[in-house]
Order: sequence, then C-alpha cells, then structure tokens
Amino acid sequence: MAVVKKLHPKWFDNFATSTSIPFDLKIHSGFVAEDKGKIIGFLTFTSDEGKARISWMGVKPKFHGKSTGTSLLKALEKELKNIGLKELRVETLSELTEYEPYEKTRLFYKKMGFKVESTKKIKSKDKGEMLYLATLVKNL
Repeated sequence: MAVVKKLHPKWFDNFATSTSIPFDLKIHSGFVAEDKGKIIGFLTFTSDEGKARISWMGVKPKFHGKSTGTSLLKALEKELKNIGLKELRVETLSELTEYEPYEKTRLFYKKMGFKVESTKKIKSKDKGEMLYLATLVKNL
C-alpha cells in the first residue's frame, strides 16, 4: 500500500486506494519489485476462464523509466507461459479520456506489445464522472 499511496491521486483514485486495492491485494496473486529491501513496485493478477488479467500495477514515481514495470511484467509473462496461458489482458483509461499520467501508462503497455481490443464508457466509482476504459490484450 506504500506504493499505492505514492501514486495517489494521479494513478489511483480514492475508491481504488480505500476499497478495491486493499481487498484485491489480499486475494490476487502477484509480484513485487524491491530496491535495497524496500518494495518499489507491484503487479497483481487474476484469471477468469483461462484468461489472465492484470488487476493492479504500480511503481513508485522515482523508479519510473528504470525498467521496474518491465521486470514485473516479464515475471508475470514467464509465469503465465509456464502454466500454458496464451493471453494477457489489462484495462486502463483509453485515449478517449485525456489524462496525462495515463498517456505514460498507455505508452508502456504499447511498448510491451499490448493492443487495444475494445473500449467502453464507464462511470467512475470515485467521483461519478464518465470515463473511457480500454481493454488491452497481449498474446504470449
């Protein structure tokens, strides 16, 4: 949760930090990245009907651009390939929702080989505003 708090409110809203993430961290599988014994990043995932999905991913801002997220994602991909899964999904804000921090997020996923599968309009559970959420898919 220390990483989550460093990313709030730019990447994680109040609902995510108070409700969704604390619960999901208890039941989803995942990986952490460390620097000098301290957690600097995390990635959690789940699956549904044989399709893996990244539920949460975050890296402390001072470690952005230093391959921490790439290392976390590669660890997950290796794990999924070892158990025979062929596809990985993630949902993130779409390009239709203009918000600078997520431009970096989308560029990261694009660089890692994800492609947009679909986009849907949703209502934020935090402030009630309408947002566009993209489902990104990567074949493993």
